[in-house]
Amino acid sequence: MTRDTQRPDPGPLLALNFGFARARVLGTAVELGVFTELAGGPRPAGTLASALGCDTVALTRLLDALADLGLVTGDDDSGRRLTALAEEYLVPGRPGHLGEHFTEVLEQWDNWGRLTDAVRTGVRGNRLGPPRERDLHPGMFAGAHPLAAPMAEAVVAELGLRPAGRVLDYTAGSGEWGIALAADPAAEVTAHDTPGLLAVARRHAVQAGVADRFAFVPGDFGPRQPFADGSFDTVVMAHAGRFAGPEETARMIAACARMLRDGGTFVYADIMRADPGGPPLPRAMLDLSLLVNTRHGGLRDPADCRTAMEQSGLLPKQTVTRGLVTALTGQRR
Repeated sequence: MTRDTQRPDPGPLLALNFGFARARVLGTAVELGVFTELAGGPRPAGTLASALGCDTVALTRLLDALADLGLVTGDDDSGRRLTALAEEYLVPGRPGHLGEHFTEVLEQWDNWGRLTDAVRTGVRGNRLGPPRERDLHPGMFAGAHPLAAPMAEAVVAELGLRPAGRVLDYTAGSGEWGIALAADPAAEVTAHDTPGLLAVARRHAVQAGVADRFAFVPGDFGPRQPFADGSFDTVVMAHAGRFAGPEETARMIAACARMLRDGGTFVYADIMRADPGGPPLPRAMLDLSLLVNTRHGGLRDPADCRTAMEQSGLLPKQTVTRGLVTALTGQRR
């Protein structure tokens, strides 16, 4: 008995082993529209099942599981209702909605099921490809705006990037970096990305009240540079390099450098490997995700990114890390 009581608690392992089921509960609730329906007010399970076209007994079990996860509360007497967490992030149309991003991540399900083969063989996934295919995955590249916007605002303030002058948000995504820079009334921001993502960036710029400072220019990230050399005072390339791979990233950095005026500022922001002594956070899991879901992607070392900047005629300057995001700046020589 003494030996049994001295063993470590296996609880964390049991929770880890069952983690896939929790993710699937969330995904099923999003797919069925549970959060959308409950946003209208409390409902007993039977009423909710009729509205969603579900089996009452099965939906009751799903609701009980959602209660375990802290997303639903109440009972069938008082009605099932959303918790504050679900109200904030899981109801479509709300400013904090993250459902599209969660759906995109859950669509990686089959690729993660091939992880064992990927580790044995080194054969990568190909679900997420080159930058021109960003429109195929809007939830991944523009679906996390409620999380990304405060981060971009904080980094812009810490780096002292305003006033930014003529700005190119080269990989605009949901528009968070251009919006943060457009807090300066004199800024002129050009948002560049694939057409579907630009529609998302435009919507967020309108909501932020800065759309009058924006131009929206669609592109495909092909070999042709979208703007003339020296066109901008500030160029931002955010959250693209880890998906694209080293060679494609270096090509895009070089294009951004050419579009800067002499003395202009380049901002490269992404989730990267931790600098020595920095907090690791869950970067290893994200790096593994890039193995199973991308053709060439992976987390980059900040030093490698600085080297790519130098090779493109940029003088590396500041480095700021907020949470998982590292922003590097460089000055056009």
